[in-house]
Amino acid sequence: MPTRYKLALGQDGLAQMSFALYRCDSFAIDGAPAPGGIVGENSVRVESPDGSPGRHAYLLHHVTTVKPLAAALGALSDVFEPAREANFEVGPRIPGATNSARGAIRSARFEATWIGDPVKEPPDEPVDRNSKGVTFWLDRGAGPIELDYSSQILPRSTGTITVRSGGTDSTATGAFLRFEPSVVITR
Repeated sequence: MPTRYKLALGQDGLAQMSFALYRCDSFAIDGAPAPGGIVGENSVRVESPDGSPGRHAYLLHHVTTVKPLAAALGALSDVFEPAREANFEVGPRIPGATNSARGAIRSARFEATWIGDPVKEPPDEPVDRNSKGVTFWLDRGAGPIELDYSSQILPRSTGTITVRSGGTDSTATGAFLRFEPSVVITR
């Protein structure tokens, strides 16, 4: 990570890593429709480099099964890669029920497995219709790239998440989100 980014430390004084795995039913790339697929993201939380509000993270890996998305973003940086294999399954979403979520993604340079078992399903409401999601940052030769997520977020499922990457397990309490994102990429 370039030195111009400052880590956003957790309450324990340590760096905060973030892993996300999600499935989208469809994508639009420069206004053209693309098939749905799975996306995995790995980042480290940083302070806002431009002073804007919300959560910010330096993007380390972005892996997807959506070939047009991987090709479009891969032209910007090698942080973006096509997935060699991926899966993501969530059990029945019944408000208040116990559920599980499992997934994995692998590319040439990144591999992780997510296990959330058990997770508690939330009620169907309230829905945050205009949520400011995370802003991902990364640098390339021509300057910074910013991926600004905003979305409609449904209530979160919470539970224990275990992420296995590079042969190391990390376990924490986390959230499984249901959301309908919009992403603006600025180069």
